[in-house]
Amino acid sequence: MDRTDCETLTIEYLCTLGVLREEAYVKLNKPPKNRPIYKWNQDTWVKFDSDIDNMTLCHLCFESYQYISIDYDEVASNSKPPAALCGLINLGNTCFMNSVFQCLNNIPKFTQSILELHDEQNAPIICEYKNLIKKMCSRKYEAIRPSSLLCNIQDSLPRYKTYRQQDAQEFMNHFLHLIHAELSMKNTIITNIFYGQIRSTVKCLGCAQAETNNEPFTFLPLPITNYNQRCVRYIKADGEQRLVSLEVDSSVITVGELVDCFLKQHEPKLTRKRIQVVQLVNHSVETVYDSGRSLRYIPEKELALIECSETTTRERHIWCQFIHHSTNTAFRPPIILTCPDENCSYLHLSEQIDQVLGHLCSITNAPMSTCDVYWLNRKRKPSKLNITTNPDLPYISGVHIEMTTKWVDIYKQHYRINHSNDNSRLANLLTDFFREDYLDDDYHCEKCSKLTVARHKSDLCLPLPHVLIIQLKRFTYDVNSNQKIDTYISFPLYDLDLDEYIVKDNTDIPEKNLQTKYDLVAVSNHTGGLTSGHYTAYSKNPQDGNWYSFDDDVVRQLNSDNNVVTKNAYILVYVQRTS
Repeated sequence: MDRTDCETLTIEYLCTLGVLREEAYVKLNKPPKNRPIYKWNQDTWVKFDSDIDNMTLCHLCFESYQYISIDYDEVASNSKPPAALCGLINLGNTCFMNSVFQCLNNIPKFTQSILELHDEQNAPIICEYKNLIKKMCSRKYEAIRPSSLLCNIQDSLPRYKTYRQQDAQEFMNHFLHLIHAELSMKNTIITNIFYGQIRSTVKCLGCAQAETNNEPFTFLPLPITNYNQRCVRYIKADGEQRLVSLEVDSSVITVGELVDCFLKQHEPKLTRKRIQVVQLVNHSVETVYDSGRSLRYIPEKELALIECSETTTRERHIWCQFIHHSTNTAFRPPIILTCPDENCSYLHLSEQIDQVLGHLCSITNAPMSTCDVYWLNRKRKPSKLNITTNPDLPYISGVHIEMTTKWVDIYKQHYRINHSNDNSRLANLLTDFFREDYLDDDYHCEKCSKLTVARHKSDLCLPLPHVLIIQLKRFTYDVNSNQKIDTYISFPLYDLDLDEYIVKDNTDIPEKNLQTKYDLVAVSNHTGGLTSGHYTAYSKNPQDGNWYSFDDDVVRQLNSDNNVVTKNAYILVYVQRTS
């Protein structure tokens, strides 16, 4: 959307859509037409037909300074390819630069702010970058040579004249600061869009005095360790389920060794005998793995760890499945119950089943009576299970718990939100970054007038930046090591929430600046090692909402959003939710 070609229209918030349409045509000196009005919302046009003309702007969630259009051609717009799907030609080891530009060019507020700048006479970098954006958005080119822009950058930063491979994060940082410097103001589009503040607090453990400092930041640099990561589903005996992240090294090659890692990192009180490792397909157990099975050919997304109790020689395990009443299919993974090998009765299972029913009802708020429990005989024939009709269950082979569509949908929605995109690894890195810890060196406390032991903690300050850039620190340069860390780091495409890392001591922040959730818009990827590597970018087009791969001059659409998260991710670009 071109925000430079706009007229300002003032109208009461409680006016109707019909009145807005009439006033808009009058403002533009156009004959009135019964066409839809379009509202610009989160990088797309939302259509409002004339059949709701009697509704107020308040009810339709129109905001102050809202962009609208009465001329938007929906059919013509949908027939055009999305803008900015343009490659950048490699000028000689400049893939790092191309990757950065493709990330920045898919931040709508930033590119629009650049295009709205005027008087670039003494700002050659802004001028050339603005021209580059215009060409990339024109739909006239498949690929462009960013030569002029690079020449201007080289004049300011001679280090980029060598055409050697450079670090993408360092270049992005330099480029944003060059734009900021050319604007010759304290507050610029760079500070307004990319700058946040981190509060650093050092507390003396001798006198408890705390020293705080607020510092600006444009990047969150998150250190990572040289471990491979596996995300597996863990199902507890009471029915609770969650994704857990396991740090594993190259020595972990069997199922049993993976279980040992899980127990050490997450459930140290359990033993290997209390974990059953299975392959889950459509929430049903396809394969039960023994401890010696190789992990090499087991799909990670189908791997699950199910807690069970240890059995005696006179006990056995049976499966308890969760069935959608209408479709007769499983709506979640099963659990394992323990019963006597012979002469089983309802009383042997009642406590375990009540615990599971409690989990289902706590998630859905359903009354216990909505869950129907069945037991299966040796022929897998189901019969209703209760203490009155089934005091004895001598031939039980399994249990089914059925729920109706209403409660199944609520349950599945809960786990889709809270578990399917858990991506806990990035959350772990953020938690480590903001965790309170001891200072490595002694701290000189002014109050104590001596060196003391102190703890340090970092917190984010409100308001948060519109764009959050996270650097996954994959490159190490020190006396002990000089290597790239290829650890797979999972991260969310949506709903990255920073609320738990924020200082909560300022109550004067306007409500519009309290938004803590972010959505991913771009990733800069690095493949290869330290001495020879290659940068690409994945970016989400703001017009069609699809993800695209930018490999210098080659642009292609990704087959699935799941392809965005890879072990090559180096820079993550998140944009703050607007509502």
